[in-house]
Amino acid sequence: MTATDAAPDPATAAERRWQDLLDRIHDLEARVATTTSTVNAALDHHLARLNALRHHLAHPNWPLPAPDPDSPPTTPTDNRPA
Repeated sequence: MTATDAAPDPATAAERRWQDLLDRIHDLEARVATTTSTVNAALDHHLARLNALRHHLAHPNWPLPAPDPDSPPTTPTDNRPA
């Protein structure tokens, strides 16, 4: 407010509007930085898992172990009618 009247000072009102906009931009930048770091951490986790799966598929444990002859059969019996 100016000393001569009760109307608000237009320069002060404009400065307040600009400061409000700058504060909102700062808050938005902080939220974007937080979200970006969270997304990057999730992507890193999933890419590491995919890399481990790729490595497992590319380098299996060969030769496969021979089945134990004393173990029960793993295939079901054929129960279809003749």
